[in-house]
Amino acid sequence: MRRGKYVLAAVVGGFFLSVVTKAGDNAVIKGKIIFEGDVAKYKRSVIKTDKDPNCKKAKKRIGSEKVIINKKTVPKTLRNVMVYVKSGLRDAKFEAKTEPVILNQIGCQYVPHVVAMMASQPLRVTNGDETNHNIHFLPKVNLEMNFSQPKKGMKKDLTLQVEDVFKAKCDVHPWMGCYIRVFDHPFFAVTGKDGTFEIKNLPAGKYSIEAWHEEFGTQRVKVIVAQDETKEVDITFKPK
Repeated sequence: MRRGKYVLAAVVGGFFLSVVTKAGDNAVIKGKIIFEGDVAKYKRSVIKTDKDPNCKKAKKRIGSEKVIINKKTVPKTLRNVMVYVKSGLRDAKFEAKTEPVILNQIGCQYVPHVVAMMASQPLRVTNGDETNHNIHFLPKVNLEMNFSQPKKGMKKDLTLQVEDVFKAKCDVHPWMGCYIRVFDHPFFAVTGKDGTFEIKNLPAGKYSIEAWHEEFGTQRVKVIVAQDETKEVDITFKPK
């Protein structure tokens, strides 16, 4: 499978590896991301947005997204965890998805907070607020990209190519930040309000599944899944 650095540029098309699919590629790995730790230590804070009255008008209260624990689930689970196949796909090759991934700026927050997508899949950055936003991508290797969207409704299409997770921020509103990861395969998910994930259409095989969280780092598990099988796997984060 192709590995390499990612680049960031305006959409101009681009070639990616051709898809390889089989009728039996229907295994599923699903589960939840469990949090075992002191919930009080990670109480969600309220971010002050008074410096921009448009932000305050759009959304009176903005909560920090760094650690969001689902306290009502049993056991407690984590949101915004990226779960993906780390290894086990061998030499399979995959075509990029054509539908754009949407990264919106609404209520002076990035929505979603964690973005997972394929290389060469379009990324559409939009401004849903009545205020100016400055989008600043901070990749690990390539040149940074920095552009403004001063008006509500503005859109910009970009293309990203495979590398690791990196951060995007708004230079106008310092509390705004999100994380983006680009993959050379389609087997990934991000946990939502219930802290669960589901990775579909896998070939039967033995996989290393990795879960990444911006505060707690990574956890990895080995999973063997057969054709037509749905394997349930829970992954636990235990912060010290």
